[in-house]
Amino acid sequence: MKVLKSWGTEGQVVLSLSPDDPEDLDLEEPVFINFDGLPVPFFFESIESKGNRYIVKFEDVDSLKEAEELVGRTATVEDEYETEGDDDIVGMTVKDASGRVIGPVTDVADYSGNTCITVEYEGKDVLLPFHEDLVVEVTDDSIILNIPEGLL
Repeated sequence: MKVLKSWGTEGQVVLSLSPDDPEDLDLEEPVFINFDGLPVPFFFESIESKGNRYIVKFEDVDSLKEAEELVGRTATVEDEYETEGDDDIVGMTVKDASGRVIGPVTDVADYSGNTCITVEYEGKDVLLPFHEDLVVEVTDDSIILNIPEGLL
């Protein structure tokens, strides 16, 4: 998928689909747009199908200026980055460095070489980087992370 252009003044963009892309985008699942080589998740607020193109509104993209920052970038779906073999940490409890329980790991995925875990936190799925510089300790049933400010 590629962000072709902005649409309107409220932050909408036009996404084009390639033959390898899923035919139907899931409103509940994010797409990932690369910034400086790192995939950033964008969640849909609305999707309107127009043949092999979509007019979409992403959460927290609310102006023409913000939409223009996405134009020309490639968007991918999570399945393209999923990895195998990391399922052994699914179900483990994530804690922050102070010992506060964040929640259980519900998924593990690799985004362009950056492993991330999905953690259920206060009823929402939160994507956290799972990098050796952030891991304080891993026990049989929990992972203690230095969670960067602003991710929860």
